[in-house]
Amino acid sequence: MEKKKLKTKYYLLYFTLFSAVYLQAQSTTVDWRGKISIGGKMININCNINLKESAEVFLQQNTLLLSGNFKGESGSKIYLSSDLVTHGFMDISGTASGSTEIIPDVSSTWDGSRIDFVRASQSGSDTSTFQMIDNFMDLKYDRQGSYLFWYIESEKLNSCLPLIVQIANHTLLVNNNSGTNGGYKFVYYTWYKNGQVLKEGAHVDNGGSYYTGGSDLDENVEYTVRATDEQGNQYLSCPYKFIRMTLPVNVAVYPNPVPKNNKVNILVDTEDLLLLQNANVEIYDLLGQYIRKIDFRGQKLVSMDLPAKAGIYILKFKAKNYVKDIKVIVE
Repeated sequence: MEKKKLKTKYYLLYFTLFSAVYLQAQSTTVDWRGKISIGGKMININCNINLKESAEVFLQQNTLLLSGNFKGESGSKIYLSSDLVTHGFMDISGTASGSTEIIPDVSSTWDGSRIDFVRASQSGSDTSTFQMIDNFMDLKYDRQGSYLFWYIESEKLNSCLPLIVQIANHTLLVNNNSGTNGGYKFVYYTWYKNGQVLKEGAHVDNGGSYYTGGSDLDENVEYTVRATDEQGNQYLSCPYKFIRMTLPVNVAVYPNPVPKNNKVNILVDTEDLLLLQNANVEIYDLLGQYIRKIDFRGQKLVSMDLPAKAGIYILKFKAKNYVKDIKVIVE
């Protein structure tokens, strides 16, 4: 199931309206099809606009001023930037009708305050013209004088969830255990660093619930994640700052690859023997399905049976706050 993403990528465009453009077609209606990018300075269009079913308008910054009426066919979309510097806005002097989806590009640092997207003449305008198919926030409207304003604001973002767990010095993980995270079960994740998208995906998409920063995560930055549950509801994590750990552990697995129906050995090299009292190794397949685990019980070396089916498996070593994943191949 494809999820809506708040962070929007700009696509290849069929044609582009650049800054300082003024289109005049008095008392006529222009059908817009395909993908239209509007950026730069204010764009003045003096006509009626009919946004066709396949049309996608990318309003990257500043204002599209339409001196006429707007009609959007079902399936039409308007992508709007909500950045404080490049805030997109659609100002319609006439009325608005039809059914157009608004897809905002909202930064994870948004404080939930009101963001206006569209203004249209109240006379004859339909309040359901602009919609947002997204469970994370609602597109609202209000009346100001002779105009209707469509906008968003959210109190949900002001109450974050403590979802991020650090694994060693290289990886962040979303707590997807409904027994310890407040009852949530997530299926899709978008990771951010200082408000910029790092990665996104589901469990099967190369571990969507993980973010690995290479050898080490970056210090003095804020990591956040937007997690989506099975019903499509989205939740923002509280910001997390990387804390460097100094736990001296080295985990080795051998043999690797492993012949079918053979055991694999897990050797832990550490001076902290107490670390091994509650240490264990869990095995998962590539879809993240748990298979079994074995406890160390204070030992440095344990042997573990692997599945008989050939393939790649993940051994997850856990001890205190230290976690290490190791790929093992069964041949």
